Amino acid sequence: MCRSVYARSAARGGGSLAAPKPAFTLAEVLITLGIIGIVAALTLPSLINKYRVKQLRTAFMRSSSIIESALNQTAVEFGYGSFKELNSICGSVSKTDAAACRNLNQENFKAISEFFLSRFIIVKTYDRIEIYLKRQLKAKNYSGLYSGFYHQLYGFGDYASTTPNAGMYALKDGSLISGMAFYYHEPSDGISITFDTNGPFRGPNRYGYDIFLYNTGTWNQLCTMKKDSQMYNGRACYKYALKDVNPDDSTKGYWDSLY
Repeated sequence: MCRSVYARSAARGGGSLAAPKPAFTLAEVLITLGIIGIVAALTLPSLINKYRVKQLRTAFMRSSSIIESALNQTAVEFGYGSFKELNSICGSVSKTDAAACRNLNQENFKAISEFFLSRFIIVKTYDRIEIYLKRQLKAKNYSGLYSGFYHQLYGFGDYASTTPNAGMYALKDGSLISGMAFYYHEPSDGISITFDTNGPFRGPNRYGYDIFLYNTGTWNQLCTMKKDSQMYNGRACYKYALKDVNPDDSTKGYWDSLY
């Protein structure tokens, strides 16, 4: 009786041939790929958002650290215990006397601002014409419901009576800082420094995300996501971001709540 090829081969080799392995059908492969695609579509946006928020937080902490250091050096240089004490120069006068106080301290303000800026390695000073006329850059408030011109942020605008060193100063790490604005509107406005953690040409150009205001005053200190369309909504987000506390819900973290 003739033996099969399979049997003869097994006898000669002292072993057996492996049985054919089962394979996926084309339909099964397509179904699997479809499931993977659906899962990726559901999870990828969340992962991307978390990555972007992590980048924003890292940039904020870096900028905050170097600005705080420069502010402390400035305070010591001018005989103050802390930078917030600079608010005492005109912070206690009445609204009607604010202009006179600013005019009286113009040289002092200029010296303070110049020393502060000298603490940084500035690689470029942006011209307002470039930012406004050529780029038409906009900046949003914290809730994203208001949008105004980027060059009008505190310290960027050329207002000699309140900001002797007005300008947009780019640093080597890609961030941007403003000159010091002294009592921009009134005494309670305090001294303000705007900074953009990733510069003007990368998004989202939004208060509380990449744009923050270091401020010693109390005027219009807003930071809320509750459908607030005021242009100043975001002025107070610096302290919440630093403490990692959601301004609308203290049980949640600031950075985990961004969207």
